[in-house]
Amino acid sequence: DTDKESLWNAFSEIITQVKNGQFSPCIVYENDVPAEYAALKLTSYPESSRKDYAEISSLLEDYYAEKNKITRIRQRSSDLRRIVSTALERNVKKYDLQLKQLKDTEKRDKYRIWGELLNTYGYSAQPGDKSLEAVNYYNGEPVTIPLDPQLTAGENAKKYFDRYGKLKRTYEALTTLTQETKDTIDHLESISTSMDIARLEEDLVQIKEELTEYGYIKRHYSGKKGNKKVRINSKPFHYISSDGFHMYVGKNNFQNEELTFKFATGNDWWFHAKGIPGSHVVVKTEGKELPDRTFEEAGRLAAYYSKGREQEKVEIDYVQKKQVKKPAGAKPGFVVYYTNYSLMIDSDISGIEKLSD
Repeated sequence: DTDKESLWNAFSEIITQVKNGQFSPCIVYENDVPAEYAALKLTSYPESSRKDYAEISSLLEDYYAEKNKITRIRQRSSDLRRIVSTALERNVKKYDLQLKQLKDTEKRDKYRIWGELLNTYGYSAQPGDKSLEAVNYYNGEPVTIPLDPQLTAGENAKKYFDRYGKLKRTYEALTTLTQETKDTIDHLESISTSMDIARLEEDLVQIKEELTEYGYIKRHYSGKKGNKKVRINSKPFHYISSDGFHMYVGKNNFQNEELTFKFATGNDWWFHAKGIPGSHVVVKTEGKELPDRTFEEAGRLAAYYSKGREQEKVEIDYVQKKQVKKPAGAKPGFVVYYTNYSLMIDSDISGIEKLSD
């Protein structure tokens, strides 16, 4: 009964507002995207996620303009997505093959041990023997070593040492190649995540420049000024925490690099989703201690602007910027840190104030 009464009171209030012409047009945003609009105030949403208008005509103009902009960005990014998707698919196949080949080299030490045992016990082998029984002096267990009956024990030992050497060289080469392929996959996935959070056409320009720089898109030169750098206007997202601290979110790898290593100072705090592609989030401390609420809000930003945004909770690593390092030769946005704090948090950023600069 109480629920029915509350529902009736809310309905009556709406009817009264309509009768009296008390319209309050507004758009409600969910994570920076226009979700709903109404001629009356939508009080069930947080105040910070609502934009009020004096006229419904202005509201409709903005609502559909923003919706069209998002659609246009998705259409413009389709070619870039196809390039990234194709490169990802190719590298994942290559990585799987390399892992299989790497697994095949695991028997290399067996051949080395067989060679050593044949050098030690080969005197007991008779011409024409197809195997030799011996004791593996590394673990004390009996072992049966297959022999080529056409070869002497010494020649069989050399054959196994040769096989060991070849597999060892293959293992060393594949270890490097597999890591390079994994780095490429991580890089492409980070670019894919950047496209998911692109909001403006200039954001796509920066992503396209990164794909061009790493050879996924051929650079087309025109005229004598062929080496002219692409003009970049895209800027990181800028939020302000409930406690007044400025928080910045990189939209792509180039911005992540700039934020972390040129914009942030040593005692600023740095946030990133653990083990998955995502944005670098920097909180400017201005020499002050951060309240718990600001840590949580920065964590939510790092969760939302990551590949894990659809998960119920995302694990976030955070550390002071001075602990974050860039390995020599690493791709943009790739960092390492050896000590950090962690928090588990949701990706709801609807209550965090976004600035439009």
